Amino acid sequence: MRFGFILILLSLLIAFNQANAALIDLSIIYPKTDFTTNNQGLAIKGNVTSKMPTKVVVSANTPSGIKSLDDVQHPIQSITLDLGSKQILSGILIRPVPNSQFPLGPKTIQLAFSQDGSEFSIPERFNVPSRISTESHRVFVAFPSLVTSRFIEAKMIEGWQAGQISLQSIEFLNANKQSIQASIESIAIILDLTQGNSQDFSIEVLLQPGENRINLIAAILPTQFSDPVLATDQHIISLTYLPELLPEAAENGYFHLSDGTQTKIRIHADSFNQKIKKLQFWRIKPTEIPPFSYLNNTLIAANTSPVAVYRFVAFLKTNFYAESSSFLQSQPPNLVVDGLLDAPSTWITDLTPLPINLEIDLGKQQTIGRIAIHANTHQGKSFSPKNIIIYTADNDRQFVKALEFDNFLDNITNIDLAIRPKARYVRFKITESKQANNIQINEIEFFDALNLKIAPFVKFNQLILNKPAFLQISYDNLDLFKAGVKPSMSKNMRIFLWDDSSQEWQIAGGSVNPDLKVVELDLNYITQFAVFQAVLSKITTTWTFNPFSPDGNGIADTTHLTITSPNMSDLSQRELTVEIFDLKSKLIRTLTDHALINTNAVSIEWDGRNRMGETVNIGPYLYQVRIGTEISNGVIVIGK
Repeated sequence: MRFGFILILLSLLIAFNQANAALIDLSIIYPKTDFTTNNQGLAIKGNVTSKMPTKVVVSANTPSGIKSLDDVQHPIQSITLDLGSKQILSGILIRPVPNSQFPLGPKTIQLAFSQDGSEFSIPERFNVPSRISTESHRVFVAFPSLVTSRFIEAKMIEGWQAGQISLQSIEFLNANKQSIQASIESIAIILDLTQGNSQDFSIEVLLQPGENRINLIAAILPTQFSDPVLATDQHIISLTYLPELLPEAAENGYFHLSDGTQTKIRIHADSFNQKIKKLQFWRIKPTEIPPFSYLNNTLIAANTSPVAVYRFVAFLKTNFYAESSSFLQSQPPNLVVDGLLDAPSTWITDLTPLPINLEIDLGKQQTIGRIAIHANTHQGKSFSPKNIIIYTADNDRQFVKALEFDNFLDNITNIDLAIRPKARYVRFKITESKQANNIQINEIEFFDALNLKIAPFVKFNQLILNKPAFLQISYDNLDLFKAGVKPSMSKNMRIFLWDDSSQEWQIAGGSVNPDLKVVELDLNYITQFAVFQAVLSKITTTWTFNPFSPDGNGIADTTHLTITSPNMSDLSQRELTVEIFDLKSKLIRTLTDHALINTNAVSIEWDGRNRMGETVNIGPYLYQVRIGTEISNGVIVIGK
């Protein structure tokens, strides 16, 4: 009898604990975990539910910080910041999100300081003025005395606007009145579940090279339970970030990239030009695609919209731009930022009096943590600078002194910028050199706060690949519902590409696996892709390379048009004609003329030449396939 009572009591306790543990639930909508990406920015979307009206704090570590604080769509509860090294601080600079009345920044903040990030000081409260300096566009809060710290926890106690605290940036002022940039180690936001039991949230974090583990924790605020475990839930996202697509990082010769949600691509390491170092892609909301771009497209089913849309972008590494007040005509200043670390890629000054100014444009605002200067040496002599003053400037080109440096080594000198300024332009004022009026610098490298090299890239929205890639886009029933696609018609979905020249969506093809809910395609180009319900005719056409480039380099010089029909042999007239036209409907080439066919699949080659045997100009061309009374039209593009 007593044993039975104990079992009943244990069952009640387990049920009680399960009920309490279910008071809060954190779920991640996207991304999934365990994937590899070339995108440094990771958009996280989740949901929190609670069985009681309450406020919930969702916190996340940020491997390389936040892309932009003012992009955070939820009230900020706290931020942990890292200055990179111990600094002597005199105050904090806060740039709140502006508002028509009071700014959306904090009214009261609580700061705690730490030397190593483990033990923090007793928190101190500070009042934050509402008035923003017209000169700096920031609010300054002075500390009662100087503080030596590397890590700072900033907690928002009260805001000027009820229920909303939004920031553009947080910086600190050192004892020399220089602003110091801080990296964001973690961030916590507040979700208000007092009026509803569920709310979505989104956070975009920046990744560090290699493996990343992002720990998200949701906790009821304030906790009303003696055991905080019952009022919290957590989720871990793990992934790998490749900052550049280097051949040695490929697995068996391939990169397997994903956005962690709907899309995967397998691409050969030799698919790119050697200077193409990045391939990034983003999901676009189908509602952001203009309806006029597909409503009248006869290849897309009427009364439907995109099921999924992705923009692919490739990045080619290029060079910074540099200017100097002195240089030899054969050794211009751009040679110091061309990526080549050794002579003869060297900037050499003319025999002119010092000082000499060298100015470099980083292309956009960057956080600079370190500068490496590679000086030329010859027969034991170093032609390095001996003393320089470094200035930085934003887009306004109003230069501010960052530091003066005079501890140059003979060959490679690393200069740490403790304040880690944000700048687009960097000016070096060389006041003294090791060899009189003769300065020779092979290269100058810039590194960010995480010691990652800062490099310029040129973006390509369209790119032909040297080797085919495999693209897979997944979907779910909600995607079909929003697009107006009936589940029974999902078998007709195909991948389309956006063609800038013709300003329309062109069918690229692909196959559907309704069980796995994926659309797959082998392709040899990068552009913007979308999944639509296609209007499939009896004739299906697919080019092996579209675009293709008949430039004689041995890569995609010709392309093959594969023509298929499940009932081609049953067509009343089995004569095949394939013609190429320009955009004015002028006939350019007839690839085959009334050829008799007796199979379900035919392949026709085009070498990019017209009827006269001349290679046609770069651009889009129309093609038409006629088999008896059946006609299929499309666009084939000649690229570089």
